[in-house]
Amino acid sequence: MVRQVVSEPVIAELALKSAAFLRSLPVDWPVPVLFQRNGSLLLGSGEGWGRLLKDAEVARQKGIEAEIWSPEKAKERVCVLEDADFEGAVWCPADGIVDIHALLTGYLKAAAAQGAEIRYGCPVSGLEVKAGRVTGVRVPGETIRAAAVINAAGPWASVIGRLAGAIDAPLRPCRRHLFVSVPLAWVDPAWPFVWDVTHDLYFRPEAGGLLLCPCDQEETAPGDPPLDDWVTELLAEKIRRFVPRISDIAIKKRWAGLRTLSPDGRFAIGWDPRITGFFWVAGLGGHGVTTSYGVGGLAADLILGGSDADTDEFSLARFLT
Repeated sequence: MVRQVVSEPVIAELALKSAAFLRSLPVDWPVPVLFQRNGSLLLGSGEGWGRLLKDAEVARQKGIEAEIWSPEKAKERVCVLEDADFEGAVWCPADGIVDIHALLTGYLKAAAAQGAEIRYGCPVSGLEVKAGRVTGVRVPGETIRAAAVINAAGPWASVIGRLAGAIDAPLRPCRRHLFVSVPLAWVDPAWPFVWDVTHDLYFRPEAGGLLLCPCDQEETAPGDPPLDDWVTELLAEKIRRFVPRISDIAIKKRWAGLRTLSPDGRFAIGWDPRITGFFWVAGLGGHGVTTSYGVGGLAADLILGGSDADTDEFSLARFLT
């Protein structure tokens, strides 16, 4: 999901750049990428509504279209919200759903076309550091020499950082479950994704039914996260309380993934303050798809500029103790 109305202004800027990229891919982009611009409908109540109003104002200041809707207007747009209880909604028509597999494939093919070598099944066993500077990456059978190493390892970012003797960045991989219902005749595929930011629940059309998430967040070791039956019960309880019109849907499948979070909710992008030549792109906290193009551009500017100056908001220096 591409969501541009967020709390951090600097993340909103990256989201805006990335959404613009998705709407107008370069003519020589190697893979077609479907970006279904159904929009987003963010719901809020109480303190959550107050925060959402502030987020909408930040978005508008950055040039993102964000409208304030009454509950009645939101319920007209998505009829299953008829019995939902919320104070208001923020409508962002430029949001939507992107084909993540096609997007990732396009990034990889574009990199390969520029000379990047992509290896699979190539685990990192260590990093070579000499006199405080990273000089290579150890993989089975060899050490790959490098003037710089970019740590974009997602849930494993802290693990790779420790191998380098870099700063101990407090990044937490957290599990989140997703559920897909059976096909439902009453689901309109043109519905936006609906996110109740106060009660941490979202859903959107998917495969003739709904994709749903109770926004669970449990720290989990990097890897393929196990499923937890308790989260299915959590989803059922949230639906019953906050969107009762869909409380009788049947679930067809479920899975879990990992989001890597920082303590302050901001990304970790920049040169390591302890190891020269070690660069972090981590802690994207669920904004990875939405900000991918903007994050890549920011990282490239910092790396190729040969400067140690990072954006203050994302600098790894904030983790120094």
